[in-house]
Amino acid sequence: MNNDVNATWPKLPVALKKIAIDPTSDDYELMCSNYFVTGRPKLILRATTERDVIASIQYVKKIRENVSHSIPFSFRSGGHGISMASVNDGGIILDISQLNSVTVTDAEQGLVQVQAGAVWGDVAEALRPFNLIISSGDFGDTGVGGLATGGGIGLLVRRLGLTIDHIVSARLVTADGEIRVTDHQKYPDLFWGIRGGNSQLGMVTAFTFKASKLVEEKSDISLPFTVQTIESQTSNLTKFIQQWQSWITHASSKMSSNLMLTAENRNTVHINASNFWAGSINSDAKALFKSALSLSEVNKHQLETKSYAELVKAPHIPHSGQQPVFVKNILLDAMNPNIGDIISKILVSPGIIGIEMRAIDGPLNTINADETAWHDRKAKVFLAMWLQKDTAPHAKELFGPLQDLGTGVYSSYSSDLSIEESQRIWPEETGRKLRKLITKYDPQHLFNQGHYW
Repeated sequence: MNNDVNATWPKLPVALKKIAIDPTSDDYELMCSNYFVTGRPKLILRATTERDVIASIQYVKKIRENVSHSIPFSFRSGGHGISMASVNDGGIILDISQLNSVTVTDAEQGLVQVQAGAVWGDVAEALRPFNLIISSGDFGDTGVGGLATGGGIGLLVRRLGLTIDHIVSARLVTADGEIRVTDHQKYPDLFWGIRGGNSQLGMVTAFTFKASKLVEEKSDISLPFTVQTIESQTSNLTKFIQQWQSWITHASSKMSSNLMLTAENRNTVHINASNFWAGSINSDAKALFKSALSLSEVNKHQLETKSYAELVKAPHIPHSGQQPVFVKNILLDAMNPNIGDIISKILVSPGIIGIEMRAIDGPLNTINADETAWHDRKAKVFLAMWLQKDTAPHAKELFGPLQDLGTGVYSSYSSDLSIEESQRIWPEETGRKLRKLITKYDPQHLFNQGHYW
């Protein structure tokens, strides 16, 4: 690489030259993008050790102090974050994808150490021999670091809750270049902040999770999941949503349900439903799957059982900004009776890809609101609007009627990086507490990319 990345920047330390990538490097084009956007950073530091992370943070701190505090500094683990803040233009990316080990330290207790650069599909595969599972996202290439600090809504949310609620401890590099091991006893304020506060307090390099053991005595498949996919349509979206919510609310916590709603006109809404039963199909599952078919006019229907590791298998797709979208979301404590009409109007707007809905009631609701930096512990439904990226300037206006119904926002699923969005993610006392921690541990605001308070 060219050692003079920028003539005004401090000289690159010898320790970082071996991991540095700049626009003249052969692998720059493979490293400058995430799944949603292509960046043009001046420097990418691809850490292979925790020492690399420390040295990178110290170097960025020197650049900010000596050149400009406005130079972007991004973290990237899996590079699948919808906020798209893991890459930037003109700044530095610290890539930790090589810090990706998964180690079961106590299979009986379900204790697993996962480096933050791992992706969730590989975590699931590593845990498969032990019949262990961690509540995580629903796409295998999603990185551990981003999801496990932002919240973690996935296919097991109704059964196991959020990913952050299964963190036992974490290793964190703060802005002063120090490694802090944090849990309920050691640096409890940091432990509160990294669970839902994203990476505003530093870079987490490794987590210890308490995984769950879900064993089926008569199954030949390790951690079986039965998946029902339904393609259907309705001319009365309000009625469908009411019936769907009643169906999933009264269903076993072993059942999860995700919907994607699309429309060509206001008269008919197309529904792609994915219902996941945590286990092999049995009489209870059959009854629930059958009743799901009565919610709308079914066009196609399929049932399939596979292991959880197969369900979230990581394809390791190279990133090239291949999905240019803009996403906004809300958390709902209760369903508004007018929500179907509001969604129907949005669905026929230019640039709309679809509206996603999923049930998230269950263990998420059993945690006290002040226990983590995830604010809305009463949320029952998650709703997201997907748009084509070139229509993003109209997203806030278009989403406004739904935004007014929300009681919170899931940071990991929002492309809106405005301060107003951060206020919705961390409102009131949660926001005040988070700001105090930032002042304490990062007074120079080194970690200020993405959603930031």
